[in-house]
Parts: sequence; C-alpha cells; structure tokens
Amino acid sequence: MHHAIAGKTFRVLKTIPVIAAPSGWVESAHDTITDAVYAGVRAGGSALLALAAGVERSRARAGAPPASGERGLRNALNAAFGDRLDAAGNTLAIPLQLLFAGRPVLADAAALRSLSPRVAVWLHGLGCDERSWSRPGPAWDDADEAAQGADYGALLQAQEGFSAVYLRYNTGLAITDNATELGTQLAQLLAAAPQVRELALIGHSMGGLVARVACEQASAAQAAWVPRTSMIICLGSPHQGAPLEKLGRLASVAMGVSEVTRPLARLADSRSRGVKDLRHGLGAAATSAAIPLRLVSGSLAGESGGLAGRLVDRALGDGLVRHPSAADHGLGGDVQRAELRGVGHMGLLRHPKVYALIRDWLRQPRPPAGA
Repeated sequence: MHHAIAGKTFRVLKTIPVIAAPSGWVESAHDTITDAVYAGVRAGGSALLALAAGVERSRARAGAPPASGERGLRNALNAAFGDRLDAAGNTLAIPLQLLFAGRPVLADAAALRSLSPRVAVWLHGLGCDERSWSRPGPAWDDADEAAQGADYGALLQAQEGFSAVYLRYNTGLAITDNATELGTQLAQLLAAAPQVRELALIGHSMGGLVARVACEQASAAQAAWVPRTSMIICLGSPHQGAPLEKLGRLASVAMGVSEVTRPLARLADSRSRGVKDLRHGLGAAATSAAIPLRLVSGSLAGESGGLAGRLVDRALGDGLVRHPSAADHGLGGDVQRAELRGVGHMGLLRHPKVYALIRDWLRQPRPPAGA
C-alpha cells in the first residue's frame, strides 16, 4: 500500500520536466529504504512467531500447562492462520485431540477403561477450545448450586450417564480435514474402548459442521463407528454459511479493484481455510441426514420483540449466524429444529434452555443401527 500511494505521487512528479530526473532519484532511494524497513518488520514478526513456538516447545517438554491468556492467543492464531502454521510444522499449530478429564483419552488406558457405554463428544467453534463449554453464564443464576458450577458435559454425565469427551482442534484447517481426522480418532476410540455402544456428537458453530462432515465421510466409507452414532446436535452452526464471512469476501473483492487497497485485499484473502469454509457452510453437500440430526438456532430478539425484534432476527439471527442457515430447512431425513429467542451465538454454549433440549433429545434417541 505504501508503494502504491507513493507511486501515484512520483508518477505525477516525473511528468514535470524540471524535476522529473530528481524525482526518479528520490523515488529510487525511497523504495530502497521502504523495502528495507518492511523487510525488517517481516523478519521481526517471523522471529517473534518462532520465539513463541520455542516457548511452546519448552513448556510442553516441562509439562507446564499454558496460561489462559496464552491459550486464547494460540486459539486466535490458529483460527486466523492455522492452516499455514500446520503446513509449516509450527509448534503453535493445535493438533486434533479427544480429551477426557482434561487429558488426551487415546493415550490414557485408564481413561479409556473408565468411559461409560454412552459417550457425548463436544466440539467447540472457531477460535475456541474445550474451555468454551464451561464459561459461566448469567442465565444459570437461578439454577441450583450443582448446575451453576457444571457445563453441559458434566450435567449430562451426572444425569444421563454420558461420559464427556471434548474435542480440541485447529479451527484454521479446512473443515473436511478436521472431519477426516475426527473420524480416524473416533474409530480408534471405539476400537480401544469396546464397551462404548453409543456416541452423540454435539457441536457449537463450526463444531457442528465438523461433526456433520465427519459422519458423512464415515457413512460413505462404511466406518464401524457410524452405526454407534445415535445423534448429531448442532448449536448455531452455519450450515448455509455465515454472513460475516460472506461480507468479508465481498469486501476483499471490492478492495481488489483499487491499486491502493489491493494489498489489503491480499491481506484479507490470507485468512485461514477454516474461516473461508464458513462462507457457504455445507451448502447443498447433503440433502438428507443419514444420522438423526437436531438443529438449534439462537436469536438476539426476545420473546416479545414485536416488529423491531423480527427485523433484528431476520438481519442478525444470533449475532453471527442467521436462522435460515442454522435451521437448514432444505435438509430432509430425521431432522428436528428448535429456535431459542433471546439467546445469542455464544450464549448457546451456556444456557439452561439449550441444555434442556440436548438432554431431552438424548433421553429417547433412535436406537443406533446395529445395536
């Protein structure tokens, strides 16, 4: 951008006969200095990222858990550039893991043995991790003390006997890539824990898309874990795309028209594959649900929002995903939908109404095929 703006000025100056030659000399010196400065900035940024990766490796070797702020920054970096971090083999790239009681379950024989016959797998959304399910919410203020201190997974485990397994993954990778790895690890989980007879996949936002794609891939491949999957529950998932990513794409195209803003367009286009996948969601990839599917959409409008509330709901939905996308009305098969008014996108992670839906749906699910 700097070069584009300066170039416009120098092109005008070089049309003036008296100062054309000096302007060319100044432009040459300007470009040399500018290139050196920005090269230094890029080198500094790369060095900082390499230093952060080194710190991460040192922490991992020492067994020290990262602080909350560090994990949040790492999640954000993976959401924005996770595909590049993974391709470069950078330690900051988050590997996909299934966690039970905070530890990778596939590497813990005792944890595998302790899983109950019913397992719920919880999949977080973009830029988050498994902690997103346990953040407190004011909607639980009137709940009993036990419910206030527990997340959906802990409550479902206590009330319905579902062991809570949490997925942690790099949200900057393509949804299909995460889905493939999830399918692989679910197959390994069931092979190592044969007592598990039922799986339920509950995903928030992007997590719901990963769950759906994993099941579609596994169904096509006739994977052994698919018959044990009783239900997929998606909370605010952009099945038909997210408006912010669609706007981001339009803005990128618009900025590419001008020479001055074209560098910003290239910067915008450098966002991760995972983020870009949210532009269209799953689109028309699936027309019928092979596994019972339950879709929850939120809404910023309250129960009695009137005309203003309906306009807000139509334009913004839950703040990030609109109702038509979250409800995916074009999808057939065993599909049930619920809309919760007054519950925003992140509120879907921690609201008693959402938990009640999850619990009630899983209390009497359709028996898994082959059970």
